[in-house]
Amino acid sequence: TELSSQSGTSVAMDFVEAPSQMLENWVWSSEALKLFARHYQTDEIIPDTLLKSMVVARKLQSGNDLLQQIFYGILDLTLHDNFDPAGAQSISDIAMLLQNTITHYPHFTGTNQLASFDHLLDYSASYYGYLWSEVYAADMFSVFEENGIFDVESGMRFREIILEQGGSENPMKLVENFLMRKSDNIAFLRKQGITE
Repeated sequence: TELSSQSGTSVAMDFVEAPSQMLENWVWSSEALKLFARHYQTDEIIPDTLLKSMVVARKLQSGNDLLQQIFYGILDLTLHDNFDPAGAQSISDIAMLLQNTITHYPHFTGTNQLASFDHLLDYSASYYGYLWSEVYAADMFSVFEENGIFDVESGMRFREIILEQGGSENPMKLVENFLMRKSDNIAFLRKQGITE
């Protein structure tokens, strides 16, 4: 963009991760991997059977991973919005309650999970945006799934509409301009293995 205040990561928090998350999809594509993924001794190209197994493994526990991200997002929002430092509950009490309510992994007594959740400081009630960015990313990658992952026209449209605009425009508008339709969560659910 023309202004540095609108470039790089200077975009809406629920969009900041979307471009990089979208680009992660190329390493799960046989077409892309065949360009560089070779055995270090035999120079054999990564077999399709291995890649298919890796894709299946990636989707294993995806529901639990989603619940964990939802837990982090709700914990972040709760502590930044509803927490009363003078109240009866400590932040550890709230974290334990939310973890035991949302995830399938109950709180383990004697641990302090909050001490390792450094996004409580730098996201400041915006951690939910990480997961929301994944929805945008999957939806944008669906264009490449349809047109081919090396489709030059789609790549240039992504560059011009998404990357070059930065924070100069509402990200939802940019995504819809790139998709040429309203955004939805269909590709995200498929990527997670929740739907076919």
